[in-house]
Amino acid sequence: MNAWRVKYDGICSSCGTPLPRGMPAVWDRATRTMHCIECPTVPDAPEPRPVDEGLAGGSARRKHERLVAKRDAAINEQYGRRLGKVVRAVTSEPQSTRAWAIGARGEEKLAAALAGVDGLRALHDRRVRGTPRNIDHIVVAPAGVFVVDAKHYEGRIEVRNRGWFFRPDHRLYVGGRDKSQLARDMAWQVEAVESALRAVGVDPMPPITPVLCFVDGDWPLISPPDEFEGVRLESERSITKLVLRSHELHAAVIERLTAILAAALPPK
Repeated sequence: MNAWRVKYDGICSSCGTPLPRGMPAVWDRATRTMHCIECPTVPDAPEPRPVDEGLAGGSARRKHERLVAKRDAAINEQYGRRLGKVVRAVTSEPQSTRAWAIGARGEEKLAAALAGVDGLRALHDRRVRGTPRNIDHIVVAPAGVFVVDAKHYEGRIEVRNRGWFFRPDHRLYVGGRDKSQLARDMAWQVEAVESALRAVGVDPMPPITPVLCFVDGDWPLISPPDEFEGVRLESERSITKLVLRSHELHAAVIERLTAILAAALPPK
């Protein structure tokens, strides 16, 4: 390891302290990382708060339970409790109700896949303060920060060109339906994450990548799409390769960013 001066603004790979250009530091050629000559210590610093990772699919699962309870109450009111049991046994939940349970299962399956990967941190079902919205998953990993929207849809995932050679008009289709808006809806999620980091002075900003993760998706065997309008298209299997494909962030930085995001975007 050699002592030298920082060429570009960065962060200590050991403690996460900002290292501005020109500051003396240590460069580790083997790992291609830099760190403080002597990391600062704070003797009386309080213990860091534990990070609440949240419960994947929690808000979707609660929404489904509320809709089921509302339907049960309406059936009981119309038919009475005894006959209401028969009505529920011979009828199905509305698709709009089942969709919440299906979505919750997709988020749970993705969370389980991420839990088996070393070197990353995942936050689930995060609330965006001041709005009714939530972010399904935020993954902080060696390759950066990933804002992930889990989708549990049926049907082939395709990117089709509805235009022509000189005027292309690419659209994202799932099961023959135009789902391009899914990618466009990722913009506010990325902005929420970036704002949370910017608010506490994170600099340099880590790479932030939006991802649509199609759980149990039906992908073409030849040339499956991997991106649409700047949003990555992944499965619950391929996303683990995406978040580990490079080493932009080191362990201490991953922990620091996870703590910042967990506090700014609490579980819903």
